Amino acid sequence: MLRFAIPSKGNGYETSVALLERCGLKISRTYERQYTARLRGLEHTELLLHRPSDIVEKVANGDIDMGITGMDMVREQRDDDDDLLVLIDDLGFWRVALYLAAPQTWIDVSTWRDLADLAVEYHEQGKPLRIATKYPYLVRRFCYSQGIYAFRIVPSEGATEAAPALGYADIIADIVETGTALRDNQLKVVGEPLLRSNACLIGSRRRLKQHPERMPIVRQLLELIEAQRRGRTLHSLIANIAGDSVEHVGRLVTAAPELSGLQGPTIAPVWNKHHDAAQNWFAVNVVVPQECLLPAVDHLRQIGASTVTVTAVEYAFQHTSSAYQNLLAVLHEDA
Repeated sequence: MLRFAIPSKGNGYETSVALLERCGLKISRTYERQYTARLRGLEHTELLLHRPSDIVEKVANGDIDMGITGMDMVREQRDDDDDLLVLIDDLGFWRVALYLAAPQTWIDVSTWRDLADLAVEYHEQGKPLRIATKYPYLVRRFCYSQGIYAFRIVPSEGATEAAPALGYADIIADIVETGTALRDNQLKVVGEPLLRSNACLIGSRRRLKQHPERMPIVRQLLELIEAQRRGRTLHSLIANIAGDSVEHVGRLVTAAPELSGLQGPTIAPVWNKHHDAAQNWFAVNVVVPQECLLPAVDHLRQIGASTVTVTAVEYAFQHTSSAYQNLLAVLHEDA
């Protein structure tokens, strides 16, 4: 039984469920508050619902095989842990950033350099710059990299944005999505983000190595996620074009190489129901990325297509799953 975890609530839960459902995997729970579920469409899999930070710890400790969590938590909690493997580093959702934020009244502080100078001033006054955060490892590493040494981390488990107003911190480092919470607490972002984060898929080196019988399920899950993520960026176009031959139409379509499909068009004769021997028609099928959709439609029109039908690609499987092959390579190194 493969143990697979996703966030138990909030945006992390909703977007993880949406991803799994797009992969044809349905979550079945008897009760809404139940923290275990079945993943219909993937046999021999137990779905667990945990806090994102707990998912990182349980996967790293070998209690869970795989899970979806935030890259910020992976970097904060287990950045150098060889037992935790990042199988897919970007699942395409839950995009946030870790920022430093200071009171809006600090009009002379807008860059990291300003903070470094302020930390020196505080140190000369006999006090450290106090930074409230849930990310002590990332913040400490960042401060050292920017030459900021005179500071003190204030652990925060609650509403970090309130720390400066309540007086137990001078500035904060926290995840920012919309910035509303910062503005509501009279705070402003200082400098560029310390880290940009998104949802990722992680796995336990120890459990996957010890239980090779689970690898077919792992491969299936990785294949579905990769193919679905890849397919979301593609469109399949079909058009009928008149021409002398397959080669003639092929040359017309490939006159714009960037619009002629991932590897080239598929071209086949069309049975002419009007029996017009003077006109040969051919069906052209090309698959193009989202950004090439309208240019490809215009190109097909220009070479004679009167109607172009477009279908969203649900899955796009490659010859092999790169995520699964990378996992096999890592596990093979341990053999």
